[in-house]
Amino acid sequence: MQNVLKGRSSLEKNNVINSLPIKDIYYANNDVVLVNNDSLEYLKCLPGNSIDMIFADPPYFGNQSNLVINRTDGHKPTFDTQKATWAFSMDLVKQFEFHHTWLSESKRLLKDDGTIWITGTYHSIGVVNVVLQDLKYKILNDIILVKRNAPPNFTGSCFRAISETMLWAKKSTEGRKKWNYSTMKQINGGVQMNNVWEYWAEKNPFRHPATKQQIILEKVILAASHEGDIVLDPFAGSGTTGYVCKGLNRKCLMIEIEESYCKLISKRLSGEFGAFQPKIKYEKI
Repeated sequence: MQNVLKGRSSLEKNNVINSLPIKDIYYANNDVVLVNNDSLEYLKCLPGNSIDMIFADPPYFGNQSNLVINRTDGHKPTFDTQKATWAFSMDLVKQFEFHHTWLSESKRLLKDDGTIWITGTYHSIGVVNVVLQDLKYKILNDIILVKRNAPPNFTGSCFRAISETMLWAKKSTEGRKKWNYSTMKQINGGVQMNNVWEYWAEKNPFRHPATKQQIILEKVILAASHEGDIVLDPFAGSGTTGYVCKGLNRKCLMIEIEESYCKLISKRLSGEFGAFQPKIKYEKI
């Protein structure tokens, strides 16, 4: 174990990363660090009460492995669910164990005024909600993310799914939380923002099966963090959290288990797919 970030990131100065195996650090530049590892184990290496905010988009476990769906929407004839093996369906008990493990560590890592934001579909968000309550988090809101241009239901067997849920919680019922109410009201045209966030999904110049939209991360980060704060993303995916943190002057630690995704994230953070351009215009308060 050795300190490999000295002089490369101010995360080290804030005691978030004391000593990391050099083999695990995939990308480190200024205030953004990407670790290639399993977050269920890696979170245990980080010091407690050191993170200002957590954003997590964990696996939904709703993918029926080895299933090829016949489409009836007039586009491609089939939809192959095998492309995202990390999202394959999992036994319910194992799902509870999975979420309990990383959420327990997340609670230890959060500062007293820190909050956590977790996205999920109907496949998974109920389990996450129960685990949060079991660990004595205080759930503040459920936010409904409505994708205006969501794809149709390929089989025509049920309603078209255009939404997913994001839970917002603080680590306990005590104390105050970091919450930029005035900023969110300003963004919403001077009217109190509600818990239904509609957006248009934009195409990306890279391929990833579950990219979180930049505008969603901008709202989350502006709502519950300040410039210079440390944001943790334990399931980095395509790296939107780090990309937005870098653009909004936050520090970010991302953990991603898939090396191919780490390669994508490093390219994105290096500007290969374009420089950061904010989706939300607002005046700093």
